[in-house]
Amino acid sequence: MITRIFLLLLVAACSALAQTNAVTPTNFVLQVLEPTGGKIQRPKDWFYKESHGESSYTWIMSREDAAKAAYTTGVRIQTIVGVKKGTGKTPKEFIEDFVCKKKKTADKVVKSCGEVKQQLFTRICIETEEGPHHILYSLFWGNDDLDIVVVSIAGTTKELWDTYSPVFDKMAGFELIDMKRFEK
Repeated sequence: MITRIFLLLLVAACSALAQTNAVTPTNFVLQVLEPTGGKIQRPKDWFYKESHGESSYTWIMSREDAAKAAYTTGVRIQTIVGVKKGTGKTPKEFIEDFVCKKKKTADKVVKSCGEVKQQLFTRICIETEEGPHHILYSLFWGNDDLDIVVVSIAGTTKELWDTYSPVFDKMAGFELIDMKRFEK
């Protein structure tokens, strides 16, 4: 009788553990970011959604279907062009204001990184905990009067962060624009 109760408890515990622990995706596919021709490695089983406006482009790669409802785990890349015209701020000021607000509103700032020049852009980051979520914001502004900002948001729940952090690291190497498309 005690053995049977122990087995039932063990099965229940394993079932609960299986529902809360996800497996890190290992199969990735190349996802083209239209209309810029950019590229990102996306987990094969994840969903892809894009939406674009007059001055912004948004791409979402998520574990849940973002076209149907809010997602819990994923990466969102938003590009805004004409920042100075639209906000009166330089792209760098726009990003610095964003980071300042996040530092004030986040429950916890896990880490932040300083400026790093990357070709056409300068990047900074801030990693936060906000409610039940763990989020890494990678923020870019255009160099040499390039009036563009890019905000990449990689996030999931605090419990799943260690599972999906390697996925987010791989996806961080995205290419925003295929310059070959515009060389004609």
